[in-house]
Amino acid sequence: MPVALIAWIAALAFAAVVLAFCSYEVHWKARRLRADLERLRQLGDELRRVQDSVAGAQAQLARLGASD
Repeated sequence: MPVALIAWIAALAFAAVVLAFCSYEVHWKARRLRADLERLRQLGDELRRVQDSVAGAQAQLARLGASD
């Protein structure tokens, strides 16, 4: 078997391994980013609740201050 053919086979095998690894990395990172996005959505919901609570408390303080 000529050396060039062996080199091509080795290069193709190496390329297949690299592509498989890249595919795994992309899928792993996509799963991780989806999980991070869900946590950020939950934090956003919590932040909106806290903002609403603070706005309510601020309005109540304004009413109490106006009645003095």
